[in-house]
Amino acid sequence: MDKLIPLINEIHDVLSKSQLSNQLRLPQIVVIGSQSTGKSSLLESIVGQEILPRGKGIVTRRPIEIQLKNQQNAEQDYVEFSERRGEKITDMDQVRKMIDEDTEKIAGKNKAISNVPLRLKFYSKNVVDLILVDLPGMTKNPVGDQPQDIEQQILNLIEPYIKNPNSIIMAVSKGSDDLANSESLKLSRKIDPQGNRTIGVITQLDLIDEGADVLNDLQNKTYPLKLGYVGVIMRGQKDIKIKSIKEQIADEKAYFENHSIYKRVSNKMGIPYLIKLLNLSLMNHIKKTLPNIRENIVQMLNDRENDLKQYGDYSSLEDKKDRGIFVLRLISQFTKSYNSLIQGHYIQTNNDELQGGSRIQYIFNNIFRKSITELNPFDILKDEDIRTAIKNADGLRQSLFVAEGAFENLVKQQISRLLNPSIQCSHLVYEELRRIINLINVPEIQRFDNFNNRIFQVMEDVLERSLKPTDQMIKNLIEVELGYINTNHPDFIGGIELVQNQSEQMCKEEEQKRNQQKPQAAQYANKNERGQETDSDAKSVISNKSQAIGGIERNQKRQQSQNVQATSQSTPTDQDSSFWSWLPFSSKQNKQTELLDSKLKIMNMKKLAEVKQTVQYIDIKFTQKKKENQGKDFSDSYSQNSPKGYTRRVYREFMAPQSYNDDYSINNINQGYQGNLPQVPTNIRLEDKPSKREMSEAEMIKNLIVSYFNIVKKNINDSVPKTIVSFLVNRSVNIAERELVSNLYKEDIFDDLLAENSYIAKQREETKAQMILLRSCLNVLNDLDAKF
Repeated sequence: MDKLIPLINEIHDVLSKSQLSNQLRLPQIVVIGSQSTGKSSLLESIVGQEILPRGKGIVTRRPIEIQLKNQQNAEQDYVEFSERRGEKITDMDQVRKMIDEDTEKIAGKNKAISNVPLRLKFYSKNVVDLILVDLPGMTKNPVGDQPQDIEQQILNLIEPYIKNPNSIIMAVSKGSDDLANSESLKLSRKIDPQGNRTIGVITQLDLIDEGADVLNDLQNKTYPLKLGYVGVIMRGQKDIKIKSIKEQIADEKAYFENHSIYKRVSNKMGIPYLIKLLNLSLMNHIKKTLPNIRENIVQMLNDRENDLKQYGDYSSLEDKKDRGIFVLRLISQFTKSYNSLIQGHYIQTNNDELQGGSRIQYIFNNIFRKSITELNPFDILKDEDIRTAIKNADGLRQSLFVAEGAFENLVKQQISRLLNPSIQCSHLVYEELRRIINLINVPEIQRFDNFNNRIFQVMEDVLERSLKPTDQMIKNLIEVELGYINTNHPDFIGGIELVQNQSEQMCKEEEQKRNQQKPQAAQYANKNERGQETDSDAKSVISNKSQAIGGIERNQKRQQSQNVQATSQSTPTDQDSSFWSWLPFSSKQNKQTELLDSKLKIMNMKKLAEVKQTVQYIDIKFTQKKKENQGKDFSDSYSQNSPKGYTRRVYREFMAPQSYNDDYSINNINQGYQGNLPQVPTNIRLEDKPSKREMSEAEMIKNLIVSYFNIVKKNINDSVPKTIVSFLVNRSVNIAERELVSNLYKEDIFDDLLAENSYIAKQREETKAQMILLRSCLNVLNDLDAKF
């Protein structure tokens, strides 16, 4: 059993050459404590020699791993540094100096710290086998040039050592401090809450105030630990120069044996007892962790063997034929991996994100189709643009129906918007294929930089040559949609169906307006009836007295008969609310016709009023004349004096059209004023309020654009992904192996392609060395099993 610690030391030695000891987590005793607790002095007392640097503040600035090796035939104590193997140093002052120098090389001359360990072996016939690790003392406040987070840096350095489940924690505290305030116990409790692998050491018991003691602490009653507590007394700064470690240990023994309180536990106090406890605890701990150590070594050996298989051994590829076969095999592995990644058959341990073909599918469904579907033609197409397009399509004459040219021009503008996102989609897939190429990990190919680079170059060229016809085909798809606007498409809602839908909607709106205007219409009708009765009486009187009035009435009757005839051809509802009511042939809705009708009505009413006044005047004058000339003969002057003749003369004077008068000749009108037209603007835009006809036309154009644009978007959403998969994805898969073979299977470039990466070659050699070391450790454990 005494050979357990030397056995672990031997494994330490073997693994230290390859930095595997940290991975294996071998048993060791880790010493932690705050500054000024006497941690370094305690270690020197255990070693029996003054080998550690001294000073104020932080002295230990990097981990120092010390292997104590009992060597009975050693005539003199000596030290060996792992970096100076075979060099025996017997001068302890030189040892301290070398530790300082090596620390400064790693951590610098200031008070900074480093996690790079310093390893040394101490050989003596006066020591027991132990493995000790001295760590920097914990501190709260930075000193000198130390960084402000020095406390956290020290904790980050200490924790990996004490987290090793195979290590024993030696927590050092001062006797004058309460254990509840001990930083070392606080940290160990955090990592080892049950205290199963922690030994408490209380230093400087002789400096406790008179009348005070820490007996309860030493008896494991205050802060229980499974391995208990040990009290020690060490040399102070004054005693270091005048008292040796051996003398100090003798004084310590006398102190505990003669102390009134501590003498009852003196057999478990002091440095000698602590050394035995550490040795025994370490052996028991090694015995308990030995199966785990063996298991770890076996696992590490298997891992290295797998690594070596991946690195490969190509010393046999001297023949060009063998190299050619090897190149073909690597090309085949790459193309299979490329196809598998796209098809979804490539298995990787990282399954928390989409890879390969699923990412391409994501581009199609979640990026391209979603973006195309959400395209709204009226994001950029305004009502003014639609009106302008309709006017431009009408040209010189206004069309009777909605201009088909305006619809085609506007919908083609929207179809053209689909080209850019479609091309972008092909380029996104292109980049995704490049990403897939980079994701392919064929370990054997990765070891040949030139081979790997050439494969990437060839595949880049394959993708480039596949991208061009893909983009051209996408452009052709858009050109096909632009080349022929198929208004006969079964899904297109246009023509009579759209007219009916819009007409029904407008009828509903007009019906609502009429329902709101019914009270006003009834009132207006009553007024018209009363007005018609009055006009009828007046017309009757005038008819009995004047042929002129009869002529006017006949003209009005003819106009009324024409209105009645027009009314009989279309119902009021058709005239007011029909969808076609805004067309030019609708007399009641045409603005020019309405204006002309209103002017004629006003003129007739004015003429009728004038004639009424004239006839009344004639009637009065004629009556007076008749009384004055009673009994006279009027036969000769009938044409002048009779009521009928007189009325004709009055009609000529009052009712004859003025256009027949020479005074109203166009050459004589406004001779003193000549009007000029304004200049035609360079840029003409529609800024007036749209008419009812224009609003209806614009609404119809909108509906037509939406209906047809949805059809085109549906076509593009289906045809573009198919085009990309066919011309880009599948084509790159189909020609990849052919292109790689034609470009890389050439005997004159085999040597260049198979030039191995220097890093891989180095890793292979290191892996082989580590396997040898691990097998050596396993042999050591097997020898131990054979002995026991």
